Amino acid sequence: MINISNKPSKQVEHFQGTITMSFPGVKNKDWNFTVLRTTNGITTFDVEIDEKQFNEHFSEYKDSIAFCVETLKETVKANLAKEQATWKPTEK
Repeated sequence: MINISNKPSKQVEHFQGTITMSFPGVKNKDWNFTVLRTTNGITTFDVEIDEKQFNEHFSEYKDSIAFCVETLKETVKANLAKEQATWKPTEK
């Protein structure tokens, strides 16, 4: 017989967000992302971007996508680290 705790030691929460950010030559300025907040003794953050949205708006700049995605991710993480993000409850 094995015993497994009913309390998880690691929790990952997903939060949808948007950021206003400009990239040269791209008309869209509002970008969607998901913050993954992991709690496992300490809290860490990771960011996933809306790849469909990026591919749609960067169709002419395919060689720039990777750099711009990383720039957006790091900008969101920097704002989270400086506690400059507004956490709003989702309306039901």
